[in-house]
Amino acid sequence: MKFEHVLLGFVAMRPCTGYDLKRWLGSEMGRMGRLPSQQSQIYRTLARMTADGWVAYDVERNEGRPDSKVYRVTEAGDRVLRARLAEPYEPPVDFGDPEFLIRYTLSVLVAEEDQIALVRTELEARRAQIERFRARDRREEPWLPGVDPARMARILDHVHEGRDRMLVAHVRWLEEVLAELTGPATPPG
Repeated sequence: MKFEHVLLGFVAMRPCTGYDLKRWLGSEMGRMGRLPSQQSQIYRTLARMTADGWVAYDVERNEGRPDSKVYRVTEAGDRVLRARLAEPYEPPVDFGDPEFLIRYTLSVLVAEEDQIALVRTELEARRAQIERFRARDRREEPWLPGVDPARMARILDHVHEGRDRMLVAHVRWLEEVLAELTGPATPPG
């Protein structure tokens, strides 16, 4: 997902300043999404989004500090964001790619059935990936002289096992999320 869509999504969830966006991108969620968090890039992107009519801002006066621009999404920005979120989700090849986590975070802005469909798509893709991953080709490679083939095979097995464990944990987490999303509704109050 493009950086401007991520910022647009966050601004759609709550009016915020460029500093608020910087703080969010520097938080655990932003780091997991491997999103750029340099203040200058955030402000350049906000300026471009303002020029494109996606966001507008009000100036908030601050005593003893510089004034703040508090951004909000415009109708045009809302249309752009909703169109982007309505695009079919194509799970990336690498389950560590931030696309799913970003889309899942922004799924608060779509209907619950779309949120559930997003999780199901990711879950099906990762289950299939586990099957492919475990059926890997284990032929011995023709390593260059000086590379111990037995040691290299052990190293590759360790890497493979580590990736497999991470993928299995991701699938378990997706299953838990899906169960929570599709489970019985909690009665109000």
